[in-house]
Amino acid sequence: MPAVATRQLTDYAELKKLVAAKGLLRSQTPYYVMKTVCALGTLAAAVVIAIVAPNNWVLFADAVFLAFASTQIALLAHDVGHRQAFRGRRTNRWARLLFGNLLLGVSHSWWNNKHNQHHATPNHLDKDPDIQFPMIAFAPAQIPLQHTFLRSIMGIQAFVFIAVLPLQAANMRYTSLRHVFSGQASRPVLQAAVIGLHFALYGWLLFSLGGWLVAIAFFAIHQGVFGLYNSSVFASNHKGMVIIEEGARLGFLQEQVLTSRNVHGHKLTDFWYGGLNYQIEHHLFPTMPRNRLAEAQVIVREFCDERGIPHHSTGLFASYREGFMHLHRTGAGARGNAIPA
Repeated sequence: MPAVATRQLTDYAELKKLVAAKGLLRSQTPYYVMKTVCALGTLAAAVVIAIVAPNNWVLFADAVFLAFASTQIALLAHDVGHRQAFRGRRTNRWARLLFGNLLLGVSHSWWNNKHNQHHATPNHLDKDPDIQFPMIAFAPAQIPLQHTFLRSIMGIQAFVFIAVLPLQAANMRYTSLRHVFSGQASRPVLQAAVIGLHFALYGWLLFSLGGWLVAIAFFAIHQGVFGLYNSSVFASNHKGMVIIEEGARLGFLQEQVLTSRNVHGHKLTDFWYGGLNYQIEHHLFPTMPRNRLAEAQVIVREFCDERGIPHHSTGLFASYREGFMHLHRTGAGARGNAIPA
């Protein structure tokens, strides 16, 4: 093993020891029970309001509220997938079915497989599934690989990216269903049955709203805002950070830090992101409960500063601007322009 890689592993082991000494890797089951009760209560309230809404304005406002509840459920599904909430294998399996398949209509094994690959190879041009889009180039090298028509779209990809964010929730369902029926899913019959129950319950809710036009409008608002909110959590985490070219590798510590961006912590920001604004710390310690990430950031930032590793943190709107400008600059190659440095 090269000396640099060995040193990186030693550094990471030292960092993990510092974090563990503060008790930041211990499970936080009471915290997650409280978050689960709050999320389920929010979801139940949104469903009740939809059923008893006195007029369409209240109903459509409730569709936005339901999208908020759905994203909070999705954030819990993320944490459960990383074993942050519950450490027991059986408890985790049922929690994944509850949060993923039943409450979201998303295959938990599809999401886990995809997300674990992302964690293993963040911003890897040829391996990270989160930067494999047919009409979006995250690096200039991706532009020539696409059809001429798609390259023309890449010229305005920063705007296209924003436009397709509301479709993210629908795309999750479509892709996870393909996964379940492809035979690659774990317990495919059980997963399909639970997802089917989700759509049956959701369909019942839509048909109880008083007309198909109202149901379509409620569906569009709910799913669109859900996709937009869910995407807003993930859009700022890696876009515009270091891209790792095919065949290249950095040491684990550098790779996770340099490819990730933090968004400054605040009670409101932490709540909106479900702790994922501490993306660097989350990537370094995926099993760390979200309510310990802010404390870990102090340790990680100081550790990185001592070793000259850039630890990038910025404001909420600045994070979106950085990602947008990166996509726009990269798209210059598809517009026939030189890509600015």
